This record gives sequence, C-alpha cells and structure tokens, in this order.
Amino acid sequence: MLRTESMKDSVIELLKEKKAYDVVEFDLTGQKGRLVDACIIATGMSARHLRSVADYVYRYMKDNHYKPKIEGESESGWVIVESNGVEVHLFKPEFRAYYALEELYSGGSVSSV
Repeated sequence: MLRTESMKDSVIELLKEKKAYDVVEFDLTGQKGRLVDACIIATGMSARHLRSVADYVYRYMKDNHYKPKIEGESESGWVIVESNGVEVHLFKPEFRAYYALEELYSGGSVSSV
C-alpha cells in the first residue's frame, strides 16, 4: 500500500505540473468490488494535451519500475493510465461532463487536489 500511496501522490503532482486541471482523487481502499485502490480524474485542454499528460504519467510509472497500461486515444477525449492499484482518467472537458465518473466513484473518499 505504501508504494501505491507514493505513486498516487507523485502522479497528482505530475498532473499539476503538466497543467491538467480539476484534479480529483478517490480513495477506494476497503470498497467492495473495486479493482483499484485509488482513482484520479483530471481534465486536459485538448487531445494533444491529453496525449502529452498521459505519456508523461506513463513514462513516470515505467521509469519507477511499475508496469503501466494505457487505454484509449487522446482523440477520443478519454485516456486511462493504470498501474499498481492506481487508475488515472484523463478527459477533455465535454467528455468528463458526459461520463460523470465522479458519480460512479462517490462511494469512496473524495479529495480535490
């Protein structure tokens, strides 16, 4: 768990550094039926911005000996980077509003960061 906590905190800082906005973290530890311990949701300004942020998060995870996976394409408006119990959802604004993942994860502890 300490390794997951450390990665989660670092990813949040990376998102801020890369100018992702409306960053929200959900602590899902102890929630039944969850496949991850933490979910981070952030918004990017454009498809290019989403790709840049997703690549940056992916490289950070890989460089620190995690085994990240990327799902989705920046042009679709939604990219997921996941590793070691941390899931990062990156959205263009209109897709974040449409999919409203915050409602799905409302059972966990939420923090705006």
